[in-house]
Amino acid sequence: QGFCGSIESRISLFVQKSHSGIIVLQAVSFMATRRARAPEEGQGLAKRRRPAKGETPPPIVQPSGRSSAAVDPHLASRDPAEFLKRCLAPMEVSTFMSECWAKSAVATHGPPSRFRSLIRHFMHDLELPLLLEDTPTDPVHAWIRRAAPANQTPAASSTASSSSAPASTDAPAQPGRKADPPPLDSIKVDAEAALSLARAGAALYFRAPEELENLLVSGFANALGSSFAGRYAGDGKPRGEIETFVASSGHITGWHTDFQHNFTFQLRGSKTWRFKAGPVENNVRALTPHYKSRSNYEQQMKLHLISDPSCLEFKPPDVFFEDAEEVTLTPGSILYHPAGIWHQVLCNSDDTLSINVSLSCATWGDVIGDAMRQLLWPSALLRAPLVGIAGNLAETKKAAEAALAEVRERAAALTADDLLAPVLVEERKPPKRVNLSNSRLGMALPVRPADRFCFCRLSAIVPLPNKGSRDATTSSSSSSDESSEEVESSGPSSAAASASGRRRVGAGAGKRYALHINFGNEDVASWLRIRLDAPQPLTASLEWLRTQELAARSAEEAKAQSSGHFPKSKTPGLGSFTARELLAVINNSSKNLAKATCWTRTARLLRVLSHCGYLQKVRSPTSTSKRAIRGVHRTTKSTSRPGTMRKVRRNH
Repeated sequence: QGFCGSIESRISLFVQKSHSGIIVLQAVSFMATRRARAPEEGQGLAKRRRPAKGETPPPIVQPSGRSSAAVDPHLASRDPAEFLKRCLAPMEVSTFMSECWAKSAVATHGPPSRFRSLIRHFMHDLELPLLLEDTPTDPVHAWIRRAAPANQTPAASSTASSSSAPASTDAPAQPGRKADPPPLDSIKVDAEAALSLARAGAALYFRAPEELENLLVSGFANALGSSFAGRYAGDGKPRGEIETFVASSGHITGWHTDFQHNFTFQLRGSKTWRFKAGPVENNVRALTPHYKSRSNYEQQMKLHLISDPSCLEFKPPDVFFEDAEEVTLTPGSILYHPAGIWHQVLCNSDDTLSINVSLSCATWGDVIGDAMRQLLWPSALLRAPLVGIAGNLAETKKAAEAALAEVRERAAALTADDLLAPVLVEERKPPKRVNLSNSRLGMALPVRPADRFCFCRLSAIVPLPNKGSRDATTSSSSSSDESSEEVESSGPSSAAASASGRRRVGAGAGKRYALHINFGNEDVASWLRIRLDAPQPLTASLEWLRTQELAARSAEEAKAQSSGHFPKSKTPGLGSFTARELLAVINNSSKNLAKATCWTRTARLLRVLSHCGYLQKVRSPTSTSKRAIRGVHRTTKSTSRPGTMRKVRRNH
């Protein structure tokens, strides 16, 4: 008698409160959704049929069984692969990546005790005052409900506010109702006010402690093999964050999509999530129908409409969500939900608390887009400001066509080797500082005196002032304090070696350089920056390499200006030199060293700079043709012995 609303709303609330009544209510089919409840201990859900090629994958997948393995955030740093394995257990990681990643939500369940370390050491035993004190968010977002004015419909009130945070409703839309209740407004408050509002029943949204964020965001990115795409260009910080959600029973976050990939940890209380397939694969921005800012709506819709969506609406009609699939999370549950999937969240109990790890890894569009802009900057034509174009459409179009022609020619010179320095992909986290005299990076690369090398089109080596000089404090805006930089780990003696190298360079016997690769974004932030410490014997070599690189760039631009076309190169990269030429430079600068020692230094320098992406080893086409010719001769000589000829062919 105390509930108000329709029969459907009363039954919905009964389902939330009484698990024992779920089967009965399902039997009479009052609920229009399909529930996918967490499997009980010792029980498992029936295996889903794997979707056929071209078939839409299921919105939610729950593997059979439960996992009790501890999910310790420290493990995310020590062994990211094992951490991801425990989060997804009993589902195999390979199954998750091939069948569910970016396609379906995945819910795994376990006892609350598997989060003991996370809660005790990072989440202040779920004490809300301490969590609010430790959050890097300032201010905190609080969701409260405001009644609509008497002369305003609820639907109109949902668009009246200018808040930029997502809004929610406190009751689900029910069949037959003429209007939804007014949405919950998002207001920004300080920690003290947020605590008072939470005690009064408001929902809170704020970031989790920064220490936990650094561990889990990096851990998931490394476990998923994101490599450099899991870090921001420039500062190298993890691309993602962890949000903390605190809400009471009955609170609902309305239907929306995200543009991040998410892992939710249910720490306290219970929530029911509903899912429907999203309209865009790998969406650029979210769709949040409850956002109240008109600017957010236009930004989201213009990106949505150019992404080949399966549905053009900002929000599909209510009938679209009637057959949504559900899953209930309890303490110990972990939920992966991909970017772009429609979802709605209902709190089933008071004082619920969960954290959500959001990952926004870089895309090929991000990396290639930055590279493309950097390739255009050397052109004086493309750097020129656009003036004198007003009122002269025909001439402006001609100028635009000429610029586009040059863009196409320069874009054709970009290769995968330019984009992907081995250190970006093969190392979990590239070193921030490398001593060129003892580094072991790239030691697997074979180097011979006759081998040819070229320069990466996206690289630049900048000389840095020595410590104590007038310009030392402004030498690099993208690097942190040198005492906090990570040094390449090359064995037990790496720390001592790096320290000795630092003393040699700091004493004035060598120089420091900064290697930058792919910095074509608006902030001119590098996807890779490594400080190179070059002791005296190698300083002359680096200066020679820089001179060769700049001469190659100047020659290429001179040809482009004289011919009117960007020159096409038969080999990738920029310029060309042999290892023997670099060896001669080292011999001249180190006359007291043995020839074998000079070659060792030459080979090491070429390997390190190739591994870091400044140089590229040129693949010689002559070696391939010679092997082919030798194969022809061997086949010809064996024509009198058919069996031998067949053996040679098999070996080839």
